[in-house]
Amino acid sequence: MNKTPKLRFKEFSGDWERVKVGKVFSQVRNGFVGTATPYYVDEGVPYLQSNNIRKNKIDKRKIVYINDEFHNKNKKSILKKDDILMVQSGHAGECAVVTEEFENANCHALIVMTPTKNINSTYCSYYINSDIGQKRIYKLITGNTIKHILASEMKEFNIIKPELKEQEKIATFFSLIDDKISLQDEKVEALKDYKKGIMQKIFSRELRFKDDDGRDYPKWNHKKLNSFVERVTRKNKGIQSTLPLTISAQYGLVDQITFFNKTVASSNLEGYYLLEKGEFAYNKSYSTGYPFGAIKRLDNYDKGVLSSLYICFAPLENIDSDFLLQYFETSCWYKEISMIAVEGARNHGLLNISVSDFFETYHWIPSYEEQVKIGKFLCQIDEKVAKEQAKLDSLNEYKKGLLQQMFI
Repeated sequence: MNKTPKLRFKEFSGDWERVKVGKVFSQVRNGFVGTATPYYVDEGVPYLQSNNIRKNKIDKRKIVYINDEFHNKNKKSILKKDDILMVQSGHAGECAVVTEEFENANCHALIVMTPTKNINSTYCSYYINSDIGQKRIYKLITGNTIKHILASEMKEFNIIKPELKEQEKIATFFSLIDDKISLQDEKVEALKDYKKGIMQKIFSRELRFKDDDGRDYPKWNHKKLNSFVERVTRKNKGIQSTLPLTISAQYGLVDQITFFNKTVASSNLEGYYLLEKGEFAYNKSYSTGYPFGAIKRLDNYDKGVLSSLYICFAPLENIDSDFLLQYFETSCWYKEISMIAVEGARNHGLLNISVSDFFETYHWIPSYEEQVKIGKFLCQIDEKVAKEQAKLDSLNEYKKGLLQQMFI
């Protein structure tokens, strides 16, 4: 094995050392794992859990709080600045460093590692979370459905480290990159939140657009779905397409092979629906964030095929496709679907909704001219989100490449 990394700060030299976690961390212990139920409060002691730990970051969005009594009873899981917290079950092996903000917080079902003066926690966290570190951590993980890692196993885990000053320089370098990533991530999330808020106002008709002369558009009309879309039932006769599609919440209608790394379609695709670019498909399977299924437009390919379990349709001339795309990203159509879904008839996540009932549902639709303005406005926000997301992805790839070269 190489004793120095490919990429290194020029002021440092000498071999890196292999050392067990138990030698450079004074304590490697489990956070609270008892059966006692914490007393949760709106404000109190932060109670960190596995969903708060992501690679090199404590996610503050889902933090819960406990009262002082429960906190003081569980002193072994009280945290110090620079402790490393590692996920013990689930996305096992990911870790983050306790910052000053979480000094004296408490934790549940996490491995807590308290450093000695000879090791930099932030360096160790980056090492463990790197591809190299995670490959080695994976060998310690047990469990099939739910992955686990034990504190006793982590004591025997080898960290490959340089001298302390080089550790500190590496930690500072990656922390600066992470600061940029965090700022970019906040920008992306702010744009998404802005769009979510503005969509709520638009589709509830609280916010209305005006025409080019500043006049109000006509009131929105309550219309049946079959008055502005038509069902698509064309079959893939003669195998016009060999591209089986599936619906992804994030990416829309995508190639099964790309999404699943395999095809789950039948070997004979002639009986499948043939969908063309710009047409829509409704997947009646419910999933997280999509309690009544998902409706997506085919944008990424000229054509593809879908199982007949999907309901496919195309917009008529009186409907703007971009408006429809945005409308089905809201929850405004859920109420109508809930009224036709047969209660208790869900089968393996599939809603029991007839095709005829689906096309008889009612929806609030503005004039065509206002549709165009709404669709264009919201799609422009999507373009901004995509642009900022691309910057975020680029930063993450840059960091990943450096991690691969700066660790051994």
